[in-house]
Amino acid sequence: MVRKDKIHIVLLVCALILCLAANGSVPVDGSAQRGTVLAGTAAPADGQAEAEGEEDVQDVEINAAPSLPEGAGTATLYINGALHSDCLVVDGTARMSLGRFASLAGLAYDGHSIGGVTPQLSEDGDYAVVNGRYFYLEGGLYELGGELLWPLRELARMFSCPLSWDGAGGSIDLDLTDVRLLPDGESFYDADDVYWLSRIIYAESGNQPLAGQIAVGNVVLNRVESPVFPDSVFDVIFDKSCGVQFSPVQTGSIYAEPSEEAVAAAKLALEGYSTCGGALYFVNPDIGADGWFAYNLTYVASIGDHDFYA
Repeated sequence: MVRKDKIHIVLLVCALILCLAANGSVPVDGSAQRGTVLAGTAAPADGQAEAEGEEDVQDVEINAAPSLPEGAGTATLYINGALHSDCLVVDGTARMSLGRFASLAGLAYDGHSIGGVTPQLSEDGDYAVVNGRYFYLEGGLYELGGELLWPLRELARMFSCPLSWDGAGGSIDLDLTDVRLLPDGESFYDADDVYWLSRIIYAESGNQPLAGQIAVGNVVLNRVESPVFPDSVFDVIFDKSCGVQFSPVQTGSIYAEPSEEAVAAAKLALEGYSTCGGALYFVNPDIGADGWFAYNLTYVASIGDHDFYA
């Protein structure tokens, strides 16, 4: 009789455990409970502060922590030379949410604005504007678990924070000793350079992807830096020492009003972003004398309809 009662008690306990497990109160496989999220998550993506409520718990379904995608890993993160934590790396690019970066850098963040400025994303998400400055986001932002992750290098640039990457050791050192917003675009960009650079970009590559438009701007700026060519954007574009260098000068299309994207490409090139390395020439092989380029110059890259050479 005693043995039978014990069996009943054991069965009752087992039934109770199964009920609790079915309701999510007890993990049944040893995994983390629902609601686990990646370290360093940002404020709510919709930017709604909890000012009105003191509701700490929302009646919504909380999904399990997202697993890292294929090709992703982590790098050891140092802050001011001291070991701090890890940083997500996707396809060779260290990424971080605005919220986590703000927390590390001691900046205010309300879900939209960081350090008093609100990043404005382009329609395609391939560049951002912060304080009138342009930042190239090759491949766009990365979404993980409903959170947007920015290239850490671009976040560091926005706030003048030196960043070094040790590829061999798989570590990043982020210097946050002097966090300050970059000077605004109005004081940084030369208006004449933007005016003419955006026009040659639009005339030569207005129908090309952003990377191709930046590359055309790179060619002009590379020539400005080269001792072989004139030393200003205007003079490079209108250079006729060896014949007209850019056909839009001859056709008059150089004077067409540039698109918003062409202006962005000009500013991105002036920021130092490069998609064609040290190229000094470009040609559309379908309509240009690409044989001469291939024979006499060093091929660099093909972007959209253009081949670039140094």
